[in-house]
Amino acid sequence: MHFLSFTHGLKFRLIAVGLLFIFFGSVIRYNIAAHMIRNNMLEVVSAQQSSLATYVALDINEKVLQRQQLLEKTANEFPLPLLTQTAKLEAWLQQRQEYSPLFSQGMVVVPKDGKGVIVDYPHINGRHQLDFNERDWFIAARDGADFYIGKPGISRATHQGVVNMSVPIKDDGGHILAVLMGSTELSMPSFLDLLEKIHLGKTGDFILFSPRDQLFISASRPALRLQRAPEIGRDSFHDKVMLGWRGSGVNTDSAGVEMLVVATDIPAAQWILLAEIPTDEALSPVSLIWGTFVRNSVVSASILILILVMFLEYAFRPLRSSAKLMREMAQGDKTLSRIVVKRKDEVGLMLESFNLLVDKLIATEVQMNYLAHHDALTGLPNRRSFMISMRQSMALAGRQANKLALFFVDLDGFKLVNDRYGHAVGDQLLKQVADRLRDGVRQSDLVGRLGGDEFVVLVTECNDRSTAALIASKLVANLSEVFYIGDLVLTVGASIGIAMFPDHSQELETLMTLADKAMYRAKKDGRNCYKFALEIAESTHVP
Repeated sequence: MHFLSFTHGLKFRLIAVGLLFIFFGSVIRYNIAAHMIRNNMLEVVSAQQSSLATYVALDINEKVLQRQQLLEKTANEFPLPLLTQTAKLEAWLQQRQEYSPLFSQGMVVVPKDGKGVIVDYPHINGRHQLDFNERDWFIAARDGADFYIGKPGISRATHQGVVNMSVPIKDDGGHILAVLMGSTELSMPSFLDLLEKIHLGKTGDFILFSPRDQLFISASRPALRLQRAPEIGRDSFHDKVMLGWRGSGVNTDSAGVEMLVVATDIPAAQWILLAEIPTDEALSPVSLIWGTFVRNSVVSASILILILVMFLEYAFRPLRSSAKLMREMAQGDKTLSRIVVKRKDEVGLMLESFNLLVDKLIATEVQMNYLAHHDALTGLPNRRSFMISMRQSMALAGRQANKLALFFVDLDGFKLVNDRYGHAVGDQLLKQVADRLRDGVRQSDLVGRLGGDEFVVLVTECNDRSTAALIASKLVANLSEVFYIGDLVLTVGASIGIAMFPDHSQELETLMTLADKAMYRAKKDGRNCYKFALEIAESTHVP
C-alpha cells in the first residue's frame, strides 16, 4: 500500500518524467553532439590544414617568382656580342650565378637550333652534347614565350629530379637569338625541401601537383614524387580539382580511406598544392571528448533530477543556457550576437539588457572599422586603405599586362579659402572636391585622400598616356568650376602629377614619389594643369 502510494505520488511522477526526459534527451543529444563535434572538429582541423597549406604554397610561389625574376633580369642584361665569345660569356654567367645562386644546376644558354649548349655555369659533363628540341621549356621560349616552367623530371645530365625554367634572349629588334634556361633540383635547400620535410600528423601528406603535366612533382611521401597523376575518370576528387575546385573537403581515396583534403593554387607556376590527412587521425581527439561528454551527462542528470525534485528546473534552465552562451561569446567560441528572448520575467529583462549592449558593441566595431580605412570628412579611402588597394591593383595589372595611372591632386588656392572663410567652409569645399573627383572617374577607379587638400586617384586599365591626359584634363576642368557653399561662390584650381605603372616604375613608393614631384612641377609651371612624371618640357594647361 505504501509502495502504491509512492508510485502514484507527484514526486515520483516528476522524477520518472525527469528520468525519461534525461534518457531520451541524452540519446538525442548524443546523436546531435556526434554530428556537431565531428563537423566542428573537421572545420577546426580544416582551417589549420588550410593555413599550413597556404603558408607552404606562398613559400613555393615566392621561390618560383624569385627564379623567374632572376632569369628575366639576366636575359634583359644579356651581352649579345658575347654569344660568339664563350669564355667571356661563361665568366659573365658565372658572376650572376654566384651572386644569386637560385639555380642549383646552373644557368644554360642554348642556341636557337636547340642542339648542344653555347655556355653553361656551372659546367656539367654531358650537357653540351644534348639535343633540346623536344623539351617543352626550349620550344616555348624559342617560340616567343616570355617565361616558361618546363615539365619537372629526371635530368639527363645529372639524373636528379629537376625543374627547368626558360626565357628567350632577344636582340634590339625583338628577334630570338638563343634561350636562357635555369635548372633547379626539386629537393635543393630553399626550394621544395620544406615540402618534403614537413608532414601532416603521422600519416598525412603534402603533394605538389602540375595539372598541365598531370604529374605529382613532389610530396612528403617519397613514393609519390615525379609520379603520374590519376587519369581523368579514375578519381572523382582529382577530376574535381582539375575542373578548378579549391578549398577543403572530405574525399575517399582509391584505397577507400576517408581523407580531409585541402587544395590551394601556386599561381606563379600554375601548380596546385594538396594537403591530405585521414579523417580518423584528424578526429582522434573526439574519442577523448566522448569520455568527458559521458561524465558531464551523468553529472548533469543528477543535477537536473535534484532541480526537478526542488521545482527549480523551469527557473534556472534558461538562465544557465543564456550564461553559457554569453561565456562562449566572451571567450570567442561563438560570434557576438543577440540572444533570442522568450520570457518576460527577470531572465528576459537581463537578456534584453545584454542585447542592447551587443547592439552597441557591434555598431561601435563597424564604425571603428570604417574609420580605420576611410577619411572621416570625405568618406574617401585614407592613405593606408588607398595604398593597400593600389598594391593589389598593381599586382593584378602586372599579371594581366595592363597599365595604371596614378594622379597626385593638390588644390590651388585652398589655403586662401580656409584662411578667409574658416575651416567649416574649407571642410565643405573638400567634400565637394571629393564628390567631383569621384564623378570624374569610373567606378572601377579609386579616389583617396592623403590629408589636407591632397588627393590621389588611381585609374585602372589606363594603357596609354593619351587616356591619362584626357582624364587629368577633365579633372582639372571640373575642379576649376565654381563651388557653391551657402551664399559663397568660390573658385579654386588643381595641380595634378601623373605617374604611370609600369612605365615610370613598378614600385608603389616610387610611383607615389614621382607623381608627387610631377604635381609640384605643375604648381611651379603655373598651377591648374597636369604634368607627367620624369617630363620637363611638356606641360598641359586647362583654361
